Amino acid sequence: MTVVVSDTSVLCYLALLGRLDVLESLFKEVIVPGAVLRECLHPGAPPSLREAMSSPPAFFKVAADEPKALPETASLDAGEAAAISLAWHFRPSSLLLLDEKRGRSVAAALGLRMRGVLGLATEGHRRGLLDFDATAAALRQHGFRLANTTLALARAQLGLTP
Repeated sequence: MTVVVSDTSVLCYLALLGRLDVLESLFKEVIVPGAVLRECLHPGAPPSLREAMSSPPAFFKVAADEPKALPETASLDAGEAAAISLAWHFRPSSLLLLDEKRGRSVAAALGLRMRGVLGLATEGHRRGLLDFDATAAALRQHGFRLANTTLALARAQLGLTP
């Protein structure tokens, strides 16, 4: 069984789109480290994220006991460090939901499997849960940085015409 652990960024973008439900459809259960929950509830977080996570859906499991942060995560924010450390604790059966470049670099060096919000949109499209192009456009509207080449590659993998 795959243990899915999420960082804040993926939750943030899905909350902005009103599509946290996609996580339940794809994974049934997502572990959210306490540090990630605190970031989600921070007054500076988007209102849609704060609202969604103030009373998290039942498929979110908040990790009460988090493993000690790995030394490799020292340069990352608390949420990223906690998510990476927790995913590392559950390896090799873990899947880390993470978008930030620095965090992904650290997670890759640790050999962790990852998926970002675009990968979730791709899988969601394959399963008929959402429209990929509409989701990608909405992500960009909310400030998600998405290179045209990355978008074209994802569309090609889905068999979408240019």
